[in-house]
Amino acid sequence: MRIVTKLREAARDRGMSDWENGNISMIIAFLVVAIVLGIGVTVLYSVETATPTIANSSGWYSTQSQLTTTASSGYGLLGITLIVMAAVAILGTLFVLIPRGD
Repeated sequence: MRIVTKLREAARDRGMSDWENGNISMIIAFLVVAIVLGIGVTVLYSVETATPTIANSSGWYSTQSQLTTTASSGYGLLGITLIVMAAVAILGTLFVLIPRGD
């Protein structure tokens, strides 16, 4: 906690106001999404392996394969979400640290 206090004091000395502490919230949100993404992949894999194999002739086969495909593509988009969140946090930090012409 001592390091965090020093970083906040240094940011305050550079003119950072309290509402600009949103970058800390962005970092926490990034970590939460990354953890949920990791846990979700593990859970989906476990569910898929525990589900019995359905024959191609069954009417449920298309439902099972479509569900697997949709979940897989959704997690690909969540990876892109992490990249966008990281970019926003970096840009927010740069806007805080760059001196203004006030």
